This record gives sequence, structure tokens and C-alpha cells, in this order.
Amino acid sequence: MASLHFAEARLDGLARLSDAEWRSVLHYCDRARLTLALRETTHSVMPPWVLERTGCDAARNIERLHVIEDLYRTLAAGLSDRGAEFLALKGITHCPLFGCAPGSRAQYDIDLFLPRQHLDAAMAALTASGYEPMPGMENFPTDHLPAMIRKTGWEWRGDFYDPDMPLAVECHFQFWNDDLERLPAPGVEEFWRRRVTRTIAGFPLSVLCPPDLMAYAILHLIRHLLRGNVKVFHVYEIARFLHLHASDEMFWSEWRQLHPPQLRLLQAVGFRLAQAWFGNALNPVALDEIERLPAGTKIWFEQFSLSPAASEFLPNKDELWLHLSLLHSPRDAWSVAVRRLLPGRLPGAVDAVFLPESQITWRRRVLMALRYLAYAAKRTWHHATSLPPTAISGARWWWRVNSLGRTFWTFLWAAVLFNFSLYIFALLYNLYLLDLGFREDFLGLVNSASRVGSLAGTLPGAALAYRFGLRKTLLGAIAGTAIVEVLRAISGARMPLTGLAFVSGFIFSAWAVVMTPIIAAAVSEKHRPAAYGVFFATMFSLGIGANWLGGRLPLWMHSKQSVLLLSGAMAASGLLPALRLRFAPMARGGGHIYPRSRFLVRFLFPFAVWHLATGAFNPFGNVYFARMGVSVARIGSIFSVAQLVQAVTVLLAPLLFRRTGLVSGIVCMMAATAIGMGGLAAQPPGAAAALAYTAYMSFQWMSEPGLNTLLMNHVDERERSGASGLNYLVAFSAQALAAFGSGELLTRFGYGPVLAGAGVVAGLAASLFYLFLRPKSLAVSSRAPAADSVLT
Repeated sequence: MASLHFAEARLDGLARLSDAEWRSVLHYCDRARLTLALRETTHSVMPPWVLERTGCDAARNIERLHVIEDLYRTLAAGLSDRGAEFLALKGITHCPLFGCAPGSRAQYDIDLFLPRQHLDAAMAALTASGYEPMPGMENFPTDHLPAMIRKTGWEWRGDFYDPDMPLAVECHFQFWNDDLERLPAPGVEEFWRRRVTRTIAGFPLSVLCPPDLMAYAILHLIRHLLRGNVKVFHVYEIARFLHLHASDEMFWSEWRQLHPPQLRLLQAVGFRLAQAWFGNALNPVALDEIERLPAGTKIWFEQFSLSPAASEFLPNKDELWLHLSLLHSPRDAWSVAVRRLLPGRLPGAVDAVFLPESQITWRRRVLMALRYLAYAAKRTWHHATSLPPTAISGARWWWRVNSLGRTFWTFLWAAVLFNFSLYIFALLYNLYLLDLGFREDFLGLVNSASRVGSLAGTLPGAALAYRFGLRKTLLGAIAGTAIVEVLRAISGARMPLTGLAFVSGFIFSAWAVVMTPIIAAAVSEKHRPAAYGVFFATMFSLGIGANWLGGRLPLWMHSKQSVLLLSGAMAASGLLPALRLRFAPMARGGGHIYPRSRFLVRFLFPFAVWHLATGAFNPFGNVYFARMGVSVARIGSIFSVAQLVQAVTVLLAPLLFRRTGLVSGIVCMMAATAIGMGGLAAQPPGAAAALAYTAYMSFQWMSEPGLNTLLMNHVDERERSGASGLNYLVAFSAQALAAFGSGELLTRFGYGPVLAGAGVVAGLAASLFYLFLRPKSLAVSSRAPAADSVLT
């Protein structure tokens, strides 16, 4: 292949080959149909005996050409007599446009396209001329009827250019099989209407017009590529066409005008493969189409573009991942994967195909059976040995396609160190206050003060992020939070506790404000649902260990206060990876950093109601279990198990949103959270309460990736910090009000009535979210596409 490269042809490798190596090269080139092309390009470095051998091949191929031309004339006359209209595909019809002399192109069958209404007439004409269907091909998925052959008694003797080798005739009835490949090729139905007449081998023949001719050649190539049996010559032929027509602006203008985007996308796959293998020149129009290929397809070419050429020597099915990169439906992907990994059909006939029944003796039948078994065993071995490398390559491809980038993982590591300590602090702080003699009303006041502080700090936090950047704001939030948490663990009087709670919330709001924009800045829009899913799942997974450890540290350190001091100091360790973060400067201009859209109003109103509901219980989860007589260690275990379940469900959230759409998935999770809160309101004993808590928390947080994705996808980059600030402004306001009111109500009425009311409010939030943000409402009010289409 290097010797046939258009940009940098390298002949030195061939010049150093031994005679034995030349025989291997010729054997491969015969099967790949490259021998005659290789002779044209590299004759200067061929040994004399190779020149002689390939010269004989070329001479015999010219004899075959005369047979092919005669057959075209005979078929044209026979089909015309029966009124069957057709056009000729592939073969020597390519030569005028593909820069190839007919005598230097190997051809082994005649391909004709006929509209379905002409197929019966064509089959009758072929049958009258002595043709019959090739046995064993009736159930194979093709775009044509079973190949028609003449049983002349010819047998294969290892000569790829034997002039006596019969030519099969294939009658195609479609240009592309959408149902099998699960890839639409709109526009191919127009090929027949645009057919033209050209002189081929001295007589007029209906063929495809030039843009359609190239398109069909590439579709034929892709069909074989995706099925794992591509011929190198087909790629080389496309590369030569593209190279010759790279500067033909008229051709490419017509090509783009005639073919719709999806059909051009499929052809771009052929463009990219040809360039990867043979380095041909490309017209800017073709390059532009390559740039439009899906990201997964581009990554496949970076990693596996040569895999199809190497599959004969290193069994693989890497083309499967190319196929999947072009699909949109999980059902289609599953169908293609099963068909390619677990073939459900036995091979067709492999021997004595051209022998008439009268010449097949019982000895020959035994030989045919043995050869068939040998071939079937070889194919079975190929499929079996290709599975492990295909699985490995699939994992590599999936990881590259779904890679979230170094910036994301660095930020995630900072968040892990920061939040691990805060999980411990949050688990123990309310219980520490209970030990100091405070009740739910004061706990509600402290939590409300923290939320008010967050509320007060949200807008300044967004302004700081806009003014100083995401990195500096993040560093300040981590350092400030760590210092204040240590001070909170030292103080014991009402006023300092309340004031420090306010300061803690004020500083922590900066973390909340920059968290979502940092993830949005670290990954592409396509990867944001997965990034948010991974982030929240990691945070919940972190809580598994942190809550378990936090429930036991007071026993080991003999004091909740000591653990709180340690956790405050540990929070500062998040500075180490955070210092390594680097972000591109945020886009500025336009005079404001806060979004001004009807979408945001529609989003924030039900969002506020949602946090009124969840904020009524979340600050009191540990106290809820403590009032039921549950020990600190067991509370830690319950929270740890709940975090484990949350980690799993949040990872599944992107799959749910991909299937239902963002808004529908969020509404479902909100409704499920309301049901979970109703279970907590019943105050069931023992494990039932832990189960209700786990369900409530899992459904609540499963909505978070969708909420963040929906918000970030509907604002400009320069407005993300502002949007995040407004988002948390509303959330903290609702949570502050809910925590204060809930603390008072819990003291008076207990947990049952308060949680039942909160469940009703959560259900109201789900209804409002659907009413305000369902696709029809969003499509007319938002600056972006309908929310339910974002992930499809």
C-alpha cells in the first residue's frame, strides 16, 4: 500500500524484497485485486521474473476484457428484446472517470441495476441464455438477486486472470440496503432517474451520472467495509478518483447539490478511508464533509483506519465500532453488533460452483463436503479469534469517544478531596449540636443561616468568577470553607454558631457557583450529561466511604468535635489539584453576565418549588434517624448505603435522559422523589426507614445531571457563571426558607405531617416543571432547541 500512496509513494521496501517475499506480495495482491495496479506503479523496482509474471497477468486480463465486452453486448441485446431497462454498475464502466484503462482493471462479474418491475423480464432473459442462480445464496442479505452463472464445467486452478473463468451476472434492485445496514442513504432512489448513456467498449450503455457513479462506488465500498470483507482495490480506486478530481470544482458543486447531507456523510467515510490508506488529494468540499463526521467516527479513523486492511493477517472486527459510531438508535446498534459478532448464517457454496450436476460424481461430492467443512472451520476460527481483539479495541474506542479530558479529571480529584471532609462534617455537625443541648428549632435556624449566607454569596460569587476566573474563585472557596469549618467546630454559643453558619454558606456559595461552569468548560456539550453523571456519581460514591468513616471516627477519636476539626483541616487538601487547573479565558462582552431569557424564568420557578420540598427534610436526615434511636455508627452506615445506591442511579441518569428526553426524565425523578418522601413521612421502623431514605435520596439526585445539563445548554458560555449563580440563588433562598420553617414545624408537629406536606410540594414541582418546560413550551420560549431533543 505504501508503494501506491499518492502523496508519498515509497518503493524502497519493494526493492529490498527477496523472491519468496515477492511471491507473498503477489499472492496477496491477486486476492486484493491490486496486481495490475502494482505493475503500473512499481514496474521499475520489480525483478525480471515478477515483470514477466505480471505481464502475463495483464495479457490474460486483456483477453478477459474482450469476453467481458462481448458479454455486455449480449446482455444488452437480450434485455432490450424483453423490454427490461437497466444500467451497468461498477466494472469497466468506472474506467473513463476513475483514470484506469479497461485492460488493467480486474473484473469477475457483471453488475446490472434494474427497477423491480423489470426484474422478471431480466431473469427470463438470463435463463434463456443458459444462466441459473448460484446455489446456496438465496438467504444471504444482499442488494441483488442470487448471482446468475453458467455451469460451463470450469474449475478454479489458482489463476486470477484465467480467460475461461465464467462471469457471474448480478441483477441489483436497490442501491443501498437501509434495513440491513441501519444507516439511511436518502437520495439513492434518484440515481435511476439521473442515469446517462455513455460509450463503453464501443457501444452505448446506460450508466450512472458522474456524481452518482462515485457515490455508488463508495456505498459499495462501505457496504463491504462494514461487513468486514473490503477489497483494497476498491479503496485504491476511490482514492484515484478523488485524486484526479480534486480540482474539479464543477464536479464537486454538482455533487453537493445532488446529494442530501446523510448521503454525503456516508461518502465522507469513504473519502476519509481512501485518504488514510493512499494519501490522495481532496477537494475542499470533500474535506468539509469529512469535518462533519461524528466525533466517534473521527476517533475510529485515528485508531483503527488500517484495521480492515490488516484483518487478513490479524483477525479483527474493528469496523464494527465504525458502524456503531454512525448509528443513533441503541436498537440499531444492538442489531448490528449481534449480526457482526455472532453470524447467524453458514457460508455459501465454495467449490464446484460452475460444474453441471451431470459432472458431479460421488467422489466429487465428498471432496466438496470436505472443502466446505474446511472453509466453514476457517471462518469459524476467524470469528472466534477476532472476538478478543475486537472487544479490546471496542473498549479503547469507547474510552476515547467518551473521554472527558484531563481538566475534568483534575477538577474531579480536587472535588473528591474537598467533599470527602465535608461529608464527614455534614454527618456529624447536627449531632454535635444535639450533644450541646440544642433542638430542631435551633438546628433549623443554623441551617437556614447557612442557606441565607449562600444566598447572599451567590451573586458576588458569580461576579467574582466572571472577574477573576473560575480557577481563582475555586481556590478561594476551598481555602475559605476549610478555615470557617474549623472555626465552627470550636464555637459553642448561639450567636457565633449562627454567624459562622452564615459565613460558611457565603463562602461555600462560590464553590456551588463555579462547579457547574467548570464542568461545562472542561468538556464538550455532547459529553456534559456524562460528565455531570460521573461527577455526581463520584461525589455520592465518595459519600459511601466518608459516611461510613464519619460514623466511626467519633468512637476512635472519642469526640465528635475532634473529628469536625480534622475534617475542616482535610478540606484544604483540595487546593493541591485545584492549583493545577487551567481554563481558557471566559468569553466577555455584551454588558451582562446573567442570562436574560424566558427560559430561565420558566426553569427557576419550578426549581424553587422543588428546593422548598427537598430543603424541608435534607438538613434533618441525620436527626430524623437519631430521634428514632439509631446510633451514630448506624446512621453513618445508612448514609453510606444510600450514597452507594445514588452513585449507581446517577450514572444511569444519562441513559434515562437519552431515552426519555431531559424534561421528561427530570419530571419522572421528581415524582419518584415525592413518593419516597411519602414513605419517610410514614416513619416506618428499622430497615424500612433506611430503604425509604435511600429511595428518596437516589431519585432526588438522579435529576441533578439533567437539571445542570438543561441549564448549561440553554445559556451562552459567558453567561454560565451568571446562570449558575442565579440557579443557586433560587435554590439557597428556597432551602433557607424551607430549613427555617421546617425546623419550627418539626418541633411543633413532628416528622410525619411535615414530610407528608413536603411530598405534596415535590409533586407540585414535578407538575410545574412539565408544564413550563415540556418540549412544546420550551421550543417557543427558549433560545436553544427543545430540551427533549438535546440528547438525541
